[in-house]
Amino acid sequence: MSTLENVVIGILTLSVSIIITLIIIPWVIDASLKRGITTVDAHKINRPTIAEPGGLAPLLGFIFTILIILFVWESIFPNTQIFEPLLAGVLSVVIAGLIGFLDDVFKIRWRDKILLGFLPAIPLMALNVGKSTIDFWILGTIDLGNLIILPYIGSINLYTFVIIPLTVNFAFNSFNMLAGFNGLEAGNGTISLAVILIAALLVNDPIVILFSGALLGGFLVLLKFNWFPAKILIGDTGTMTLGTGIIVAVIIGNMDRLAVGLFGLHFVNFLLFFLYIATHQTAKIATVDNEENIIAPCPYTVYWIFPYFLKNIGEKLNVIIILFIHTIISLFILIITLPAFFPS
Repeated sequence: MSTLENVVIGILTLSVSIIITLIIIPWVIDASLKRGITTVDAHKINRPTIAEPGGLAPLLGFIFTILIILFVWESIFPNTQIFEPLLAGVLSVVIAGLIGFLDDVFKIRWRDKILLGFLPAIPLMALNVGKSTIDFWILGTIDLGNLIILPYIGSINLYTFVIIPLTVNFAFNSFNMLAGFNGLEAGNGTISLAVILIAALLVNDPIVILFSGALLGGFLVLLKFNWFPAKILIGDTGTMTLGTGIIVAVIIGNMDRLAVGLFGLHFVNFLLFFLYIATHQTAKIATVDNEENIIAPCPYTVYWIFPYFLKNIGEKLNVIIILFIHTIISLFILIITLPAFFPS
């Protein structure tokens, strides 16, 4: 497909996703409040009760957008093939979103979520999505396919059966760990999806353009409703959909280097979690003072670092700082990755 056709697909996908999610999200808010699927917005003095599973709206918007665009796409570009990676990616996101929704409603134990995090990887493994050759910068390009030899079994594809399930599980759970403030998860996700969409447009990858655009439009709408002061939280439905969607887009587009930037803060947060455990911390949520400045119990999670050391930082400013850092890291990795997108 030409660059112009891909740009058209990107604009069309983004627009349809925004429109559909705008229609769905008021219903999600109303239905959640009526059925008691709510949570306390903990970083406010009055601790208001608000709807929780906001991620359901962009998840549904994503599904409907993919279906609509595929129909229109076939009509406009009848010679264009939609490959198996798109199907695998959509199934992975749907599985992750359903697990997140069940968690929002029934509160799944964190131990179970570690195991459940492997489920969204199954469609990618079954349809053998992604290339096993990965560029590790300093180490160069390494082929991770067929590197494990097991007695009586033979060789297995290390990339398909080890790397993919581990990375999907990490994205699924780590995105859920770096969460809890108005606009943080939705903002983080929209920045990451926007960077992926830019990269996909640069390399003329219509599948990733369609996939990332359909997710980005929905979460842009959710960000509007989730921004401080939030009318709805994105819930685990949103965090697990986002984490899985971002890593799936990277895998489908063979943009492995981008994952370093898109999940950089999540990896730091994961490492800090071990310090949290080692220092016997028990607090799950920060408190606020009379001016709604965050009182962080420790610095061992990314979203507590700035309130802990700088003081007098409220929820909104804290989120803006984190999103700014995430944007800088993501764009930096994108820029230094550009030569790999355009090999000589």
